Amino acid sequence: MNNPTCPQCDHKFSWVESLKNIMGSSRQGTAMWGLICPSCQADLKVPNTRVLLIVSSAIFFGSQSSTLMVLSEVPLWQFYLVKVFLILGFYSIAIFIFLRLELVQK
Repeated sequence: MNNPTCPQCDHKFSWVESLKNIMGSSRQGTAMWGLICPSCQADLKVPNTRVLLIVSSAIFFGSQSSTLMVLSEVPLWQFYLVKVFLILGFYSIAIFIFLRLELVQK
């Protein structure tokens, strides 16, 4: 599992702290997916290519996994419910694998 670190001072972020700051309501930093390093006050962001990689891999693997359910007999609403949960599950896995931080260029 990838531990997000500050590229300027090598501060290691805990997952709860970094995800709360990146995607929570108390988000700090200038980037949409970004935060401020508590050690050196560097303005950090998740690169756009990483955001696209996280989202696309979650949608792809979640959708592909849910196609296996077509072989079983489940109601349509249950199929879509499981499909959404699979996409969200793969989304959280992709965040833990692909999340990287870099400095915001001003």
